[in-house]
Amino acid sequence: MQKIDLLNHDMPVRDVMQKKIITAKFDTPLVDAISKMKSNNISGVVVVDNIGELLGVVSVLDIFKAIREGEGIDELLVEDIMTPFTITVHPEDTLTVAALTMMDNNIHRLVVTESPTSKKPAGIVTSTDLINNLL
Repeated sequence: MQKIDLLNHDMPVRDVMQKKIITAKFDTPLVDAISKMKSNNISGVVVVDNIGELLGVVSVLDIFKAIREGEGIDELLVEDIMTPFTITVHPEDTLTVAALTMMDNNIHRLVVTESPTSKKPAGIVTSTDLINNLL
């Protein structure tokens, strides 16, 4: 069996990140965001403000939580249920940094911003992307 040395994997995130980002503005009706997720076969959308800067993420889990709490999703906007997103990586970070960040924060996707100080999404990297490139 192949041993994976996750702590010494220096491939940059830019080499594996998905550059096509599916976004929704914060004031998008949740049903429209769900439609985007279904048509793109994804489990989350990146939430942005009016100038395209990162505000958060809406995932399937966020939608399930809203339904469980008795929210009527027809009346909700993306901002009502989004998880505010402050945890990001940038293209030069390594896969190790991305993997450890996901594990430390119990999350399955990271928005990749243009630089450490930028709020502009440049891509997204998921736990599946990491598995596909680490094995």
